[in-house]
Amino acid sequence: MREKCWWKVCTVGTVPENDGVLIQNNGSTVVYLGASTVTADATATGGMQVAADATVTVPTTGAESLELYGIVASGTADVAFLFPG
Repeated sequence: MREKCWWKVCTVGTVPENDGVLIQNNGSTVVYLGASTVTADATATGGMQVAADATVTVPTTGAESLELYGIVASGTADVAFLFPG
């Protein structure tokens, strides 16, 4: 669980991974996903929103490694990830 700060959710390597990363928000607040500069809002640096109890797939190409970070505006987060391929 994390509170009011960003944290690294996962790292996708350069091995061809075209199935994306499955992210599940097990918490009770919105989680914003993005790069290490992600913010908890809808501005240019704001992340992909994952609602409470929701699951999303973040697309990947495998062309380069990807570090995915998360942040919440308030409260705590409980996020799980899976490489479905």
